[in-house]
Amino acid sequence: MDSSWEHICATKLDEAGIKWERDPKMHLIYHTERGRKRKYIPDFYLPEYDLYLEVKGYWTDAARYKMKDVVARNNVDILIVESMPQVLTVKKMILEKRQDD
Repeated sequence: MDSSWEHICATKLDEAGIKWERDPKMHLIYHTERGRKRKYIPDFYLPEYDLYLEVKGYWTDAARYKMKDVVARNNVDILIVESMPQVLTVKKMILEKRQDD
């Protein structure tokens, strides 16, 4: 895993009994603002929810653009966890996201 937040998130998912997958071979295509084709590797995939989970502690304009393009091009649902309190309550966030859909 790439960050301590991701480790904590994985632990919280395990504690909540939420199955998750993390596979560096799993990728979604997106294009940068300049049109370059790239591969996005999701932090987590939650198969029971058909939901990708991105743990993101900071944002850049390029990262925001990338996530919008990933969703649009791949027709996927991504929940973005942006703070430690959100990491600690990830199960609640997942359930709220499902209720909103």
